[in-house]
Amino acid sequence: MIQFPTCNLNSSLKLQTLARGLSPGFLRFGGTKTDFLIFDPKKEPTLEEKICSDLLAQQDAADVCGFRPAPLDLIEHLELQWPFQELLIRGELDKKKHKNTTITKSTLDILYNFAQCSELHLIFGLNALLRTRSSQWDSSNARFVLDYCDSQKYNMSWELGNEPNSFRLKSGIHIDGFQLGQDFIQLRHLLSNYSYYRNSKLYGPDVGRPRKQTQRLLRSFLKSGGKVIDSITWHHYYVNGRSATREDFLSPDVLDTFIADVQAVQQIVDATVPGKKVWLGETSSAYGGGAPRLSNTYLAGFMWLDKLGLSAKLGIDVVMRQVFFGAGTYHLVDANFEPLPDYWLSLLYKKLVGTKVLDISLTGEDHRRLRVYLHCTNEYHPKYRDGDVTLFALNLYNSTKYLQLPSYLSKKTVDEYLLLPYGKENILSRSVQLNGHVLKMLDDETLPTLREKPLSPGTSLGLPAFSYGFFVIRNAKAIACI
Repeated sequence: MIQFPTCNLNSSLKLQTLARGLSPGFLRFGGTKTDFLIFDPKKEPTLEEKICSDLLAQQDAADVCGFRPAPLDLIEHLELQWPFQELLIRGELDKKKHKNTTITKSTLDILYNFAQCSELHLIFGLNALLRTRSSQWDSSNARFVLDYCDSQKYNMSWELGNEPNSFRLKSGIHIDGFQLGQDFIQLRHLLSNYSYYRNSKLYGPDVGRPRKQTQRLLRSFLKSGGKVIDSITWHHYYVNGRSATREDFLSPDVLDTFIADVQAVQQIVDATVPGKKVWLGETSSAYGGGAPRLSNTYLAGFMWLDKLGLSAKLGIDVVMRQVFFGAGTYHLVDANFEPLPDYWLSLLYKKLVGTKVLDISLTGEDHRRLRVYLHCTNEYHPKYRDGDVTLFALNLYNSTKYLQLPSYLSKKTVDEYLLLPYGKENILSRSVQLNGHVLKMLDDETLPTLREKPLSPGTSLGLPAFSYGFFVIRNAKAIACI
């Protein structure tokens, strides 16, 4: 969920540029606050929303994404507000007590415009904690949302609720898996009444990590309503942000816990609704807003890159990062609109790594500490051709390690994309360098060129201590990639 005054989404050209860099993809408006949001179509927008809505209204119809900056005093006001809003959000998380928040038509307009102009598909989470006296889902507020979005012809997908396994803790309301499945059936029926959403996608149930109670809820949900959803979503965080240590981020044991969690979810899916796609609907390094001074540094990239590699290897083809922009310390872009190390890592992954996973084996080193993955290269990269492959690797050793390609690839040219921390903080730095060049935006509209470093044929692929990088093997002629 983007936990920030929505006006900032469209008042910052820089933020839109950063979001567009990660397209195509999904922008999920979800999270804990989803189940405490009330849409009021009659409520007047806030002053900030009104200014931003007026700016949107001034856009040329043929250039709806043309940028008109918000007044400087408004931007300064919102930036001053942000630390207090962040404290409020984190306070609610700590106390596990949440207050309802009202959103307006302008909120939806600003959110949808940002997604469209960033070339991202919006997934909107509806409030599942609105209940009737008989404990069924009260869909009346969702109807208001759908009525308005349908009138505006907003092309979007839907979720219902966030982490239902913790509803009782957050709100005192208990909803079992069977009832939640019936609620999703009700939502699917409701969507079918709208010509614009008759065939729209519905995802859920966005459960947390598959501990025993959550496994029971998921199994019951899928038996009850699993057939009406398009993909099954669940959430994963490795550690508690309040107690996480630097060592956790570098621990093979911690990284490997993800494998068991994926397998637990897939076993339940295979036994109840075989063939359904499983998505990681929300994920980051540490829950509770992230680990301060860890989740927003180069160090966090070990968890992030390994999770991307393992997800693809284990058959999860959509991974949604918490959060692009917002409260806490696990965001990709900070409150000053500056991209953090995980943003640059995500951008490189997006540009270089294709969707097809290839087999790879490692000899001579502990594969849990030198973790390697191999994919076909992204077919849309203008520099590379069909048959090229991308290897990416993480070195958890406290010494430089070298990868030697097999003989049939030893004479191929390799492009290196080595990401290293920049600055005296070393792996706790919030800045990164690619092949020795510090990564930063050229201006608010322009991302830097991600320049490769060509390696001579036969050169070993070096990874310094506690580092990660990508290697594109050109002209590999991999049959699976042609």
